[in-house]
Parts: sequence; structure tokens; C-alpha cells
Amino acid sequence: MLNSIRTRWHKLGVQEKLHILIQGSLIFLFVISMNWVIERFEQQIIAHAEQRADETADGLINGMNLLMLTGTISDPANRQLLIEKMAKSDGIKQLRIVRGQSVIDQFGPGLPEEQAIDELDRQVLRTGKPAFQRINEAGQAPALRVVVPFIATENFRGTNCLSCHHGAPGSVNGAASVTIDLSKDAANLADLKANLWWGHLVIQLLLSVLIWWFVRALIVRNIAEPVKKLQLAMAEIQHSKDLSKRADVNERNPDIGAMAHNFNDLLASLERANERLDLFARMFENSSEAIIITDANRRIITVNPAFEHITQFSSAEVVGQNPKILSSGKQTDEFYQQMWTAINTAGQWSGEIWNRRKNGDVYPEWLSIGAVINAKGEVINYVALFSDITQRKEAEQRIEFMAHYDALTKLPNRVLFHDRLKRALVLAQRNQSKVGLMFLDLDKFKSINDTLGHLAGDQLLQSVAERLRSCVRESDTVCRQGGDEFIVLLEEIKTTDDISLVAHKIMQAMSLPHRLGEVERIVSFSIGAALYPDHAQDDEMLTRRADEAMYLAKETGRNNFKLYHPSE
Repeated sequence: MLNSIRTRWHKLGVQEKLHILIQGSLIFLFVISMNWVIERFEQQIIAHAEQRADETADGLINGMNLLMLTGTISDPANRQLLIEKMAKSDGIKQLRIVRGQSVIDQFGPGLPEEQAIDELDRQVLRTGKPAFQRINEAGQAPALRVVVPFIATENFRGTNCLSCHHGAPGSVNGAASVTIDLSKDAANLADLKANLWWGHLVIQLLLSVLIWWFVRALIVRNIAEPVKKLQLAMAEIQHSKDLSKRADVNERNPDIGAMAHNFNDLLASLERANERLDLFARMFENSSEAIIITDANRRIITVNPAFEHITQFSSAEVVGQNPKILSSGKQTDEFYQQMWTAINTAGQWSGEIWNRRKNGDVYPEWLSIGAVINAKGEVINYVALFSDITQRKEAEQRIEFMAHYDALTKLPNRVLFHDRLKRALVLAQRNQSKVGLMFLDLDKFKSINDTLGHLAGDQLLQSVAERLRSCVRESDTVCRQGGDEFIVLLEEIKTTDDISLVAHKIMQAMSLPHRLGEVERIVSFSIGAALYPDHAQDDEMLTRRADEAMYLAKETGRNNFKLYHPSE
């Protein structure tokens, strides 16, 4: 029942709630005030009845005193006549005399009416103080009974009571019991209650109309109209999607004004947030890096255009899928376990990885993955950014090639040669094998450049490099030292005959003409060689010995081969 009332109360509008509260307050105040008024009237009626009873008792005493003075009080008929005459007064319901014990002892019990003593009479005779009793029993007319004591004194209303009665001064000789009829007063009080209720009803109706009109005007002016304007402003902003608009602030009503201020502050915050979202959206759409956003279960929610461009997968093809669809298979399961361990512990990971495009091409990418954490510390999303680093890898390879290879002939350069030479010497020492080193100088190369031009010279160097590569094993190294000088590193050879065999093979290859544009030319090499560990114990000495042998070959007529010999 209480929940039903509470539910209905919450469904009421502000105006109805205020009207109910005000009307309830008025009814409560009226009931209190009406009870107060009725109580005041009842008090006046009782006070008036008490006064009449006291006056009647006083008159009865005066009459008894008169009978005493005339000496006729001893005749019961006279006392009865006095009581009957006084009882005929308007409003007197009952009147009787109560004899005290001293009077009973001296003069006897008296009339039957004087002998009818109840508890109230005994209380007055015992205390000597007046007593009152309301009579309002069912089926009887309301009345008020008052018992007034007769006190014996030396001069009681001009008569010395002590001369007749054997009582002490201040003793109670008797009492007068007066019962006042309150029927008319009760009827008047009932009429008053009815009139008050009818008056309240009329006043309540008038006040209801006035209060309803006043409350309605107050609410409409100070609440309904401002709130409606605020609602219209909100609806207009919602419809137009224009967050730059603001609601009018009602300065006359601080509460509605505060609501409008708060709404405008909210709009300003939403506008700033929307601007940031627009910025992020533009960054997301225009980023050159591919972006993947997944849920906590690693299912793709959205991707940006760069993702579609790099992977060749459309957004519709990958949404709801696991990013594993891009896996190239080059990374091991252990690699991915370490990656996700880093993400789950540190919240992010970045590194190089190989993935596969839709057409099957495998490409390198630089990948960064971060976890998005909510306020509870729970992962709600993963964001991955990656870029295709194929061109960077190719550039690195070109740089690496240029650092270790000759740009013209594509042969290893001096840096890579010395690295391979040191490694070859270490392996030879470990395997108890030999290393052969050949220095080759192209005979009369300057005349080719001078007569045919540098382009022809470059073509010649490229052709020579190709023939040199064809004369050695894949495990051997052919290097361009610079200009027209070349070096051949022969690993894992057994005797000097092996190196001589290669030298003569090279000289035979050089005996064939080289096509240089429209002309052909035959060139030759002056070749010097040294052997490790026969001729040198380290790379520097081995290089010096091979170089000395080459100069000796040039001095002995070019197109010649010389193996280093200490005596030469």
C-alpha cells in the first residue's frame, strides 16, 4: 500500500504536489484552530456553568440563613419549599442540601434528599473545598454538578453559626449540590462546530481556487516557461547538431539560470570534446600509418584507410576477425608469446615484424601495440599502429651494399675484403689449411680511358669483374681494390699449385676480347700472389707480400703471374 502511494506520488507533477501539500497544510491548520476555538468555547461554557452553580449555591445558603434568622429552618417543609423554588430557575437540573456529620449528630439526618450523599459530597465535606463533576453519559443530557461547602464561622452571613451548631470554627456543616443543565450549551456548541466545518469548506474551496491559480501562475512563470525555453533550446541544439549554440540564462530565476549555466558548460565541454574527436578522426583517417583497434578479445573493431592501402584488405573483410589473418608465418609462436607477455605486463610493445598482404606478398613492418585500460584496470581495447618499412629496408640494404661493395662492379670493396681476409685466416689456422691472396693490376687501363672514354673504361671494369667471378669458387672473394686493381681471396686451398691454377685461368679468360660499345679490346692482368701461412703469418704481411709479387709481375713484362718468393 505504501509503495503504491509512493509510486503515485512520484507520478504527480510539481504543481499537483505543491497543491496537495498546501491544501493538506491548510486542513491541518484549520483542524488545530477549530479545536482551539471549540475548546475555548467549552471552557467558557464550563466557567459560566460553574459561576451559575456557585451563585445558586450561594443563594441556597442565603435562603437557609434567612430561615435560620426567622427560626423556621427546623421545619423540613420550609427547607423543601426553598429548594423547590430555587430549582425552578432556568438551567438548574437538580438542587439539594448535603448535611455534615456535626449537623446530623445535632439535628438528625434530615430530608431523604439531604441523606443521599455520594463520593463527591464526602470529598467536599472532608476537604472543605468546592468540587466539580462533568456529566456526559450516553443517553443523558450533558450537565455540570458543583458541590459548595458550608463553612461554620462566628459571623456567617450575619449569623453566628457557632451559636446553633456545636462545631468548631472552620468546620464544614454541610454543602449545596447544584447540577447545571448543559443541553442548550451543547447544542449551541454542536451548531458552532457545524458552522465552523461549513465555513472551513467554503474557505477551503476559495483558498483552493486562489492557491491553485497562484501556484500555477508561479510555476508557469518561474519554472514551466523557463524550463520549456531550456527544453526548446536543447531540442534545437540536438536537431541542428551545432554545439556552438547556447541556451539563454534566466537571471530572474537563479535555479533555472544555474541549470542553463550548467547546460552551457556541458555544451562547451562537449564542443571541446567533439573538436578533439574530430581531430582524432582526421588523424585516424589521414594517418600514413595503419591503425587497428580491437576489443579485449582481440577482435578487430575498425581500421583506417592506411591499413587498407598497406594490407590490401578492406575494412569489411577484417572487422570481427583476429589480426592473425595478416600473419606471414615467419615469426615463431615463442615470438608472439613474448610479445603478448610484454603487452600484458608493460602495456605496450614495439618491434619489427613480417606480415602478409591479401595477395600473399610478405613485407616488413614496424609494429607498435598498446593496451587501453579503463578506470577499473581492465583491458577494454588494443590499438596497433604499423607502417610498411619495405623501402626503409631496401634503403638499409643499399647503404649496407654501398658500405661493403663497389658500386660499379658490385664486387666487395676494401672494407669487406679485409673482414673476409681476417675471417679466412682464423678458419685456416683452426682447420690447418692455407689461404691464397692474389693482387691483380689491369695492364694499360689508362689508355682505354684516354682513347675510348670513361664510359668505355667503366664497361671494361664491369666485364673484367664478371670474368673474375667466373674463374673462382663461390666461397672465394673477388674484390675491387680501387681504380684498375683487383684482389682475389682463395680460401681452403692446399698447395701453391691451386693458386697458380686460378691465376692461369684468369689470364686465359682475359685473352678473349671485351665488347666496349662499337669496338672490342683485349686486356691483360699483372698478377702477384702470396700464401698463408707459407709467406706471411698475418693479414697485413700477407697483403704486403701479394702486392710485392704483383709489382714484380708488372716489371717482368705484364700479362704475367708471380708467386711471392723471399729471394726475389
